Amino acid sequence: MQKLILLTFFSFFILSCTEKEKTYEELEAEVLCDVLPEIAKYELNQNENNFLPPPLEIDSLKFSKEKIQQLNKKRDEDWITFKLELKQKIVTSIKKIDEFKKYKYAVIDTLLSVNASLDQDLKYEFDSLPQRKLNVKEFEKSNIDVVLVSYKDTFEGSVRNNEYLPLSGLSRVLIHKNGKAYFQCNKMYYHYNVFCNFSQKEDKWKIEKIIKE
Repeated sequence: MQKLILLTFFSFFILSCTEKEKTYEELEAEVLCDVLPEIAKYELNQNENNFLPPPLEIDSLKFSKEKIQQLNKKRDEDWITFKLELKQKIVTSIKKIDEFKKYKYAVIDTLLSVNASLDQDLKYEFDSLPQRKLNVKEFEKSNIDVVLVSYKDTFEGSVRNNEYLPLSGLSRVLIHKNGKAYFQCNKMYYHYNVFCNFSQKEDKWKIEKIIKE
């Protein structure tokens, strides 16, 4: 009788310790939670490279050669100052990303539909997925503070113009059983494809490569 009780207790203990199988949506959110901080850093570094010095429009008939040289020098000095200030903002923002919930990042509240590219060798669990609504609770474990923005407000008013609140439209995540994942990130003027690997060593998803289009 005592052996039976011990066996029953042991069986119950094993069952209670067995992790509940995750739904596809939970796995999808897990991928996004892990890699969104890397996405945020990638976009910040892209921003630094996207700015070009403004052209200096001068009527050469109204100004002397010396004056034009002075104006060009002033433009160059202002540009250097701007780039240094931008670099400092980026460094500060990246430091915030590494601190739990210190960096805000806006995401459209609907994951967009996605299809596997024809040139991809992997056979994902699903070749395509329809769009689905997001819940902010899905990002509780993410290191960054994810803010959901309704689709109708995506590119309007303060949301579009707020440079301190990066906004992305994410697609559904295609997941492969061998620890591969793929999704798209849509920005205002461009989008890019994100390929991920699951790191057993770090027990988290990592970005393998990003292809900008």
